[in-house]
Amino acid sequence: MNRRARRAALIALAGAVAACALALWLAWTRPAGGRAARPPYAAVRVPVGATFAEVCDTLRARGLARHPLLLRAAARLSGRDRRLRAGVHMVPRGLSPRDLLGLLVEGRAAPVRVVLPEGLVAREIAARVAEAIGGDAADFLDAADERARAGVLARGLLPRARAARLDALTAASAAAPHRWRWCEGYLAPDTYFLAPGLPAQAAARAIVDAGLDRADSLARGLAPSLVELGLSPHDVVTLASIVETETSRPRERPLVAAVYANRLRREWRLEADPTVAYALGKQGERLYWRDLDVDSPFNTYRVAGLPPAPICNPGAAALRAAARPDPACDALFFVADGQGGHVFSRTRAAHEAAVRLYRARRAKEGGLVPPAR
Repeated sequence: MNRRARRAALIALAGAVAACALALWLAWTRPAGGRAARPPYAAVRVPVGATFAEVCDTLRARGLARHPLLLRAAARLSGRDRRLRAGVHMVPRGLSPRDLLGLLVEGRAAPVRVVLPEGLVAREIAARVAEAIGGDAADFLDAADERARAGVLARGLLPRARAARLDALTAASAAAPHRWRWCEGYLAPDTYFLAPGLPAQAAARAIVDAGLDRADSLARGLAPSLVELGLSPHDVVTLASIVETETSRPRERPLVAAVYANRLRREWRLEADPTVAYALGKQGERLYWRDLDVDSPFNTYRVAGLPPAPICNPGAAALRAAARPDPACDALFFVADGQGGHVFSRTRAAHEAAVRLYRARRAKEGGLVPPAR
């Protein structure tokens, strides 16, 4: 090949390289064209510990990455494939690979919305929080216990003389079907927005402090009848946790609280089924007569007075009802009416009649009949 031919070949090669480089540059930097997509954004969750390849697969499957191989190669060559930000990213559709990589590595992930409904127990709340922030549920519970114990004592929600009993309860219940924890009752049900990767201590502080604030406010609004009984704010949270598990009807909450307050005043056992279910770890399950004999400080069929601590995390409505039971209610008994509500009775005879009616209705429908209170 003569000199002129070699020069032409080199020029052609240089042109091809330049054309490839230009094509790669345009693919790397140019946004996707065409018709605007609806919706213009897509929420992409990047779990803690996810690999860049896994995220690229998600982006490609959702039509957000036009050149996934180019995206992965650029991330690998630049070392940014190990700098992903965990969390939920709002990704605009049509981003160039360059901008998409910048968003995943340098952009701020949106906080995760965590809904904690009323009536959950501590372990259920911990599981939801851990899933949202990408942490460990046990770490959250340990941090929440420490925060709750310190807060309860610092705010005077519980006499210090009783703290030792609860400390002993945490140790004694470690091998029980349901372990009691200091944070039980103080994980305030609400909607939270937590940052992915948030340390367990920070998440626990946000949720427990909200619960402590609610309990603290109870001391300023306790009904005189509860003050006469000598109930502490911690006791009222405990009563509210029982109310929360007994009824979801707003009208009935102050009535249920009144029944239990009336029993406390007469020094009767509360005989609350949810406390037995808590002791056995059988929330939402059928209770049998033999279950009522379980040896537990939470078994209000055997132990007089309130249980030593809350059995769930009550909502604001249950807390208000527990702090202000219906003063006009003199009922001492209640039983389900088979239609989602309850029948409240002042005398045992009236209660037994209501129980027979309920059992007859359930037997006719072929339903299960729980113990009556």
